[in-house]
Amino acid sequence: MMAQRVVSDGFLVGSFHANIDFDDPAQQHRLLLVYLEAIDSWGRALTTGELTADAIALIRSLKRDGAPIDAEGNLTATPVAAILPLDGFSRLSEPRVLQQHLDRIGKNLTDDPAAAIGSSKELAESAFKFVLDDYNVAYGKDDDMLGLYKKTAQALKINREAVPDSAKGSKAAQRVLQNLATAVQSLTELRNELGLGHGKTRPSPALERHARLAFNASRTVVEFVLQTWHERQIPSSSYPVAESLTGIRTWKRSRLPSGSW
Repeated sequence: MMAQRVVSDGFLVGSFHANIDFDDPAQQHRLLLVYLEAIDSWGRALTTGELTADAIALIRSLKRDGAPIDAEGNLTATPVAAILPLDGFSRLSEPRVLQQHLDRIGKNLTDDPAAAIGSSKELAESAFKFVLDDYNVAYGKDDDMLGLYKKTAQALKINREAVPDSAKGSKAAQRVLQNLATAVQSLTELRNELGLGHGKTRPSPALERHARLAFNASRTVVEFVLQTWHERQIPSSSYPVAESLTGIRTWKRSRLPSGSW
């Protein structure tokens, strides 16, 4: 990771490094700004303004790790981060899978929008599969994106059919839930038209704004699915705690009342 190599270089290393999450793109960017400010303040000769040997070594190290700076230590572009906080989703067995999708999206939003669109679709697919695995719902290689979502929505009771007509705001709720399914289908179509795959014979016309549209659509669906999944699993005083066969007390999977989508 960027900055981990910098830490090993032994230059401008402070005690604050221990509290930095180097996997967080936002924290990486803030740390990069600290380094660049330090280069301007202490990494240049007072009389000539030329970079010192240590400053040059730091800049080279940062550039090797992909920092968007030039040879003089000037920021050439603002790093793009595709952010979806995953810390609160403790039931994810391998959160790194989703983080890797996010990293690829952030890396490619500007330079390779078509790849970012494909990764946005894969982000949603992986999220759906985490839920389906937890609920022991079978799926196979023939299940497309929309098929995976429909199974996930049924398991979590967030399909429009789960909202009874008698519930307050039922019509609006049904429309919102239907729009989630529409977003999933549209994301698939966007990937097919502008993303990678299927051995296209022409370059993708995808632009950064298309990639951002795909990511924002994916994030909306994924975040709602993950939040709902975790709320369905929260131990509550209103739900009894079950005794396992080993005598260990375990959470009993909660089921929200019908209509509480």
